[in-house]
Amino acid sequence: MFNSKLSERIRYFFDNTLSKGPMGLLVWLGLFVSVVIILASIFVWTTGVSSKDSLFEQIFIYLISSLGAADAETDGSWLFRFVSMFVIFSGIFVMGALISILTTAVDARLEKLRRGRSHMIETGHTVILGWSDEILILIKELVIANENHPNSCIAILADKDKVEMEDKIHEVIGRQGQTRIVCRSGNPMAMLDLKIISINTAKSIIVLGIQDDDSGLAIMKTVLAIINNPNRRFEPYHIVAAINNPKILDSIKLISEDEIEVINKGEFITKIEAQTLLQSGLSLVIIDLLDFDGEEIYFKKQPELIGKSYKEVILSYDTSAIIGFYTNNGKILLNPPSDTLFGEGDQVIAVSHDDDTIILSDQKHPVIDESAICQEAPKASISKNILMLGWNDQSLALVNHISDNTPNGSKIIVAAGCSDSLVQVEKFTSGLSLTLEHIAIDPTERSQLEGLPFNNIDHVVILPCYDVVPNAKPLTINQLDASTLVTLLNVRRIRQKGGLPLTITSEILDTENRTLIETKDNDDFVVSDHLISLALAQISENKSLGPIFNSLFDPHGNEIYLKPVENYVKIDQPVSFYTLVEAALRKNETVIGYRCKATNKLKDDAYKEYDIVLNPDKRSVFEFSIEDKIIVLADDEDTSNN
Repeated sequence: MFNSKLSERIRYFFDNTLSKGPMGLLVWLGLFVSVVIILASIFVWTTGVSSKDSLFEQIFIYLISSLGAADAETDGSWLFRFVSMFVIFSGIFVMGALISILTTAVDARLEKLRRGRSHMIETGHTVILGWSDEILILIKELVIANENHPNSCIAILADKDKVEMEDKIHEVIGRQGQTRIVCRSGNPMAMLDLKIISINTAKSIIVLGIQDDDSGLAIMKTVLAIINNPNRRFEPYHIVAAINNPKILDSIKLISEDEIEVINKGEFITKIEAQTLLQSGLSLVIIDLLDFDGEEIYFKKQPELIGKSYKEVILSYDTSAIIGFYTNNGKILLNPPSDTLFGEGDQVIAVSHDDDTIILSDQKHPVIDESAICQEAPKASISKNILMLGWNDQSLALVNHISDNTPNGSKIIVAAGCSDSLVQVEKFTSGLSLTLEHIAIDPTERSQLEGLPFNNIDHVVILPCYDVVPNAKPLTINQLDASTLVTLLNVRRIRQKGGLPLTITSEILDTENRTLIETKDNDDFVVSDHLISLALAQISENKSLGPIFNSLFDPHGNEIYLKPVENYVKIDQPVSFYTLVEAALRKNETVIGYRCKATNKLKDDAYKEYDIVLNPDKRSVFEFSIEDKIIVLADDEDTSNN
């Protein structure tokens, strides 16, 4: 651990006080004058040279004199008076010069502080390097994560004006609870500037790069500046970054794989889109798992469970949903077989409200209602017809992920007017599971949309088209979202007019634009920057969450599904959630929650509105309806029942 000298800490405190403006300077001047007056009064009083009757009177006289309110000593001859006048004018000159020098020095120091170039002295703080669209959501999530941690600190180093950064954060974030947010201006790719942010004592480092850096070179240079710094700390860093360019991503992993956790932005978002497209409501489940304002994923050692099977471990918790094991050799086991044993040194991976709510149940054998468990086999797979409106450089990867998630015989119709959409569709090799067709239209034109075969479509996905360049200028995020919103409103109108049961998934780039068109319809929104920010915040707090997120959103591993409750238990009769958990375990699935549609009657005759509920108390008793869904973790190629 790095220790700072007392003088450095005092100076750091002094600098932070001065940076608050004139009020901080007045406080320090008042403190200085007060200390001088008190010490001088004590001295003259204890030595007996004071003519005053009490110490407090002497302090008062000195205070008045320091403010210039007391008359100077002018009794005596004219020579004495002239000498006194000379001394007074000399004092005025000297004090004026001193004040001028001090004012210049203080102004220079204040300017330096305003520019954000003073060194920080912090320990255990979170460092954010760079400034991009994700940063405000990222800060907001970190503030929530630190609500139970007093004196937390987020330090930001970016090539922007310090005051501008602070104003933007204050405008969007507002109250920051127990978290202090400190901004510094500098180049995150420069080793000398990294020293300003006290990077060697940071708990975690989030590298954002610079705005519009699609190549990811700025992030790679920043990581190199951290790792190869000759004054770096001995302990490994905890660095998190998100990159679009796969080539740069591989290069960054080569720099120091043990110290860096990297998210492939395009891959991460397209995997989520592919899953969300086929499962209405899944986006809400994913957001709930990724943000800090709800149920989260935690790790906990539980020696009492050593030797027990995965099934026994799951049934050992009332208020936490166990989803796997983190073994003592660093291996992640999500939804393992029910007979997998919990070993010595292993940790449970739990979905819980907080790390202190992962508590073992008092009941050793929860009551399971065998008569309520359904034994019927799931229905056969049904092919899907998907309409993709729009195209961009990540769309082909999305098509491949959809292919991994859809039953054989499915079809995607790409309706877009982007420059390379037809070329890429023609290059796609159709197989048994999926065929691809292209129709050249402008998705924002209502008349052209109405000519599409909506009657035969099950799911619609609306994507931004990045390569549209009016007047030789790239479209902004708001312009891209505007096109998406126009397309969405037109598709909703077509769905409503035709009474069609199709679902709609839209990719939105700015989370503020989502609120403009959110309704009670079964529509999903994948807000790319929002999801990336949530994932970065989670991994910065716990590095082990990176592999878990990669596994959850990988079509070849265990994924999150929303399945009909009637596949597990009988509907319209009281059933405990423990019974539902048992029913899923018999299908090699792990229940983490449920989705209730319309109203859902609970045991106490209360009604719960349509909602996503993660990690309910397993002792609770419900009466599920035929439209309700169960949220499970499963390694399941069959998505027909979702």
